[in-house]
Amino acid sequence: MTDFIAETNKAADQYLAAVAQVQDQFVQAVEAFVKNLPELPKPAVELPAVDLPKVEDITAATFDFAEKALAQNRAAADKLVALVPAV
Repeated sequence: MTDFIAETNKAADQYLAAVAQVQDQFVQAVEAFVKNLPELPKPAVELPAVDLPKVEDITAATFDFAEKALAQNRAAADKLVALVPAV
């Protein structure tokens, strides 16, 4: 591995660690906010039941798609790189 690749990996790891820390702090802030919300009053009229997907299912489907799209893009990039003669 060249120095460039090693330094790039090191910088990427540092970046991802910083992003993870900010994300964790954001989740903690939202958790504290939600815990301090007052209970909402019940609606005056009963609303009809609507069959909606769970937020967890939507999130999982979205990230599944993103992973597949990224894998497909990487495969195409690898094919393109393979066409370029080594220098």
